[in-house]
Amino acid sequence: MGIRGVTPTVDEPTAAILVIGDEVLGARVTDVNSTFLCRRLSELGVAVKRVVVVPDEVPVIAAEVAACAAGFTHVITTGGVGPTHDDVTMESVAKGFGMALRRHPEAEAAIRAFYGADMNEAALRMAELPEGARLIMTPAMRFPVIRVENLWVFPGSPHLLKKKFEMVAGHFASTPFITETLCVNTGEPDIAPFLGEVQTRFPGAAIGSYPQEPGTPFRLMITVKGKNGEVVAATAAALREGLAEWTVEPPTGWSPDG
Repeated sequence: MGIRGVTPTVDEPTAAILVIGDEVLGARVTDVNSTFLCRRLSELGVAVKRVVVVPDEVPVIAAEVAACAAGFTHVITTGGVGPTHDDVTMESVAKGFGMALRRHPEAEAAIRAFYGADMNEAALRMAELPEGARLIMTPAMRFPVIRVENLWVFPGSPHLLKKKFEMVAGHFASTPFITETLCVNTGEPDIAPFLGEVQTRFPGAAIGSYPQEPGTPFRLMITVKGKNGEVVAATAAALREGLAEWTVEPPTGWSPDG
């Protein structure tokens, strides 16, 4: 069923993530999906440029869908794909792309197979998809991931999202990022001009400065991130030379990812 294979690699892909649900905005549910997706997309070489949480309102979601689809390589939605009245993601995606919402025969067959004797009309509501939707299926899936143009629809349940994303992660694979990290014992005001000067000299790598929480044995974490290994190495070398008097070795077992 649907499409298999992997999307061709793009050197500089970008992504936007739309977290859909009143329950997130009302603090009834903690959003962990965007954190997972940001980490995995970065590992796959995709730069996440926008994360937005939107309510269960069709015009609001549709506007974000239209804007993000036009501005980024990939758009990922999470949440709002069940059978209840407030599950409006599919309707919103259709509206954002200017498509009609129609009963998809392959989606209907998958739903009927999934529910079996418990099948009802409410469940079939999940087979109403934008007319341009494609079903991405792997042998391990019981129900496909829905793709509309450059937008991917995922469930809001974290364990289901993670499972489904890993099954289609190859579609997002690109040239991986390379990251180097420095631990520095000084404040940002002391080194800000120098960081800006190095960034100007090496525009092909992104320099980040991140103050640490109390109790960490250094004050700043400086990162250099890019896709050209030579540029990243040269940028990091320039930083190490200029920050040598403040640079410290991280404690044993320490990792930038915690």
